[in-house]
Amino acid sequence: MPVLPKVEELVRERFTVLRLAGKGLGAAPLPTVRVSERALKDHPLPEQGMLEIAARGLSPQEQAQLAASERITVLEFTTEPPAFEAVRQAHALALELARASGGLVWDEHAGEFFSVEGWHERRLEGWDGGEPMLPRHFNTRVYSEWDGTARLMTAGLGTFGLPDLGVQQVPAPLAHTVGTFMNLVAQLMVEGTAIRKNGVFPITVDALKLASYREALLEQVPPEAPRRTLIGLLPVDPSDVEGENRLVEIIFKARPGDNPSERPYAAISEVFGTQSEIVHVDEDPELLAASRRAVEALLTRIKPRFQEGLELESKLLVKARFTTHDGGIEWMWVHVTRWEGSVLHGVLNSEPEAVPELKAGSPVTVGEDSLFDYILERDGGSEGNETQRLILERSGKTR
Repeated sequence: MPVLPKVEELVRERFTVLRLAGKGLGAAPLPTVRVSERALKDHPLPEQGMLEIAARGLSPQEQAQLAASERITVLEFTTEPPAFEAVRQAHALALELARASGGLVWDEHAGEFFSVEGWHERRLEGWDGGEPMLPRHFNTRVYSEWDGTARLMTAGLGTFGLPDLGVQQVPAPLAHTVGTFMNLVAQLMVEGTAIRKNGVFPITVDALKLASYREALLEQVPPEAPRRTLIGLLPVDPSDVEGENRLVEIIFKARPGDNPSERPYAAISEVFGTQSEIVHVDEDPELLAASRRAVEALLTRIKPRFQEGLELESKLLVKARFTTHDGGIEWMWVHVTRWEGSVLHGVLNSEPEAVPELKAGSPVTVGEDSLFDYILERDGGSEGNETQRLILERSGKTR
């Protein structure tokens, strides 16, 4: 069956919230769907680098199918936000057409290709009482910066009439957690949490209306965590934004004497609590032997690799000795940004228990003689951290 009659049939019989758009603008009341078919050359794919990212969820066979495609069907949906049911039916309509034609789905807002199964999982599962679980409906891209920080930006929130979110100067080890934080911000926005005067936006886990999402988050948050904070959401000048959707930047609350790298840690701590990496146990021969092996590998094998330049998305953390306020020792993780001679510069990646002048996110400098262990994280896995596994075993914990 040709595409247009098929769409007319589906809209008439199954997706009745939608209306087929006429030839003239405004010919049908919203929400509408406009259908067209065209050669792929008239609707070009992203550039090669972005294409690889956009197609990362496809199998090799589906990527070959994409490369061989010559024609596309374009569905243009127009709604009055938030229009949840219209969005859900639009996604279901796209699924039916892809399934009937054996095709793939391109979400232009999110910048991603989907198989039929992937589209169903990401766009049609997770709805609860007509409300969307928004993290399934957009992407968060992470861009590594030269100074060891990361910049995060969402793509796809325009589907629900929302601006996309951006945040800068995030310490690289915190990027994944900040991504979870951005998911929470987006869910609160779509549920109606308003931006207050001067761009202030309240974050409260308990205010989430979508029960399944709220309960999933609360399972990961310690009971003593505040579960709330305030951030700023400030509009970015449209001339500085790529793409058609609006963009707002997340601004973390400043505190007296802090620095930009400490602010996201403080916000994360206020919402999700802190889980200290420090477990106090007596040193013993087995632990010290594991540390000696780790430090030898770090200095002879990892250091040259780091100074030559790690692979993209890789990062190095070291566990180093810090002196407590009473003269004791506290071992904490440092995300290494520079290694010059025998001195390592970086950002503290642990929340101190007994070093009051430091906070997670503080810039620190440590010497090679203070090292205890390391973690080298890279795409596909990590290595190191042998002493932490022993410490957790000795404390009766597992991870």
